[in-house]
Amino acid sequence: MTVEEILEGESTNVEFKERLPEKGMKYMKSVVAFANGTGGKIIFGITDKTREVVGFGKEDVFRTMDTIANAVSDSCEPAIIPDITLQTIDDKTVIVVEVSGGRQRPYYIKALGREGGVYVRVAGTTRLAGRMFMKSHRMRFVS
Repeated sequence: MTVEEILEGESTNVEFKERLPEKGMKYMKSVVAFANGTGGKIIFGITDKTREVVGFGKEDVFRTMDTIANAVSDSCEPAIIPDITLQTIDDKTVIVVEVSGGRQRPYYIKALGREGGVYVRVAGTTRLAGRMFMKSHRMRFVS
């Protein structure tokens, strides 16, 4: 990701997080939404509103990457395997979590179940998928 891309802001396939939230649900919705769409990236270490690159310290970055990988693995169904990499922007290290569009839709957050845990991206936001979305994308709820 370049500085120019960061300045463009969040979009259908890009989301910024300044830090790793204490509750994984805050970014897990975006992970699921990207898998239910065409894919996307969550970049940790960039302030959402100002787009300032804050980055992570060397002592935190690998622990944070492991935490993200474990949270995605434990929280999503069917399994989502993101590509988690480091990138240096303005001499600061950010974590890029890339999620590919999935083939086993609908993806959902296990704790919320299929009825309440399917999310999609609409412009630069993550939204709960409604039944009309599910029908129009030929997704089905499996009991």
